[in-house]
Amino acid sequence: MAGAGAVSWPIPCEPAALEPVRRRLGRWLAAAGWPDEAVADVVLAVNEAVSNAVEHGCAQRCDGVRLDARVSTVAGRRRVDCTVHDCGDWDGVARRCATRGFGLPMIRELSDEVRIEHGGAGTTIHLTSLDPPG
Repeated sequence: MAGAGAVSWPIPCEPAALEPVRRRLGRWLAAAGWPDEAVADVVLAVNEAVSNAVEHGCAQRCDGVRLDARVSTVAGRRRVDCTVHDCGDWDGVARRCATRGFGLPMIRELSDEVRIEHGGAGTTIHLTSLDPPG
């Protein structure tokens, strides 16, 4: 996702990478004119998706995670689409994290649309947030 209104960032497979990603994404959303009150929700949802990718995807065979984000207008409404991709399949996550598991419900609550794809190339989480009316 390159071009105006879009970014693509590689993220190392280490928890210390999360804070710079949050900061960078927040600045990018603000520069793209995303409403201040909605920036925190997008950043929190993406942070959780990246955290899951670092913890679960990278635990297998991954060199890193990629975050792609784009602000666009569809049917007269602005939206931000974020995609987090890792090369793991998250096999056994439910078993390892039986006492946890609040991240994906939180992502779904903070986003207007969420889609998760698992396949041979890894796991991809697609998040969409619509510009709040007002």
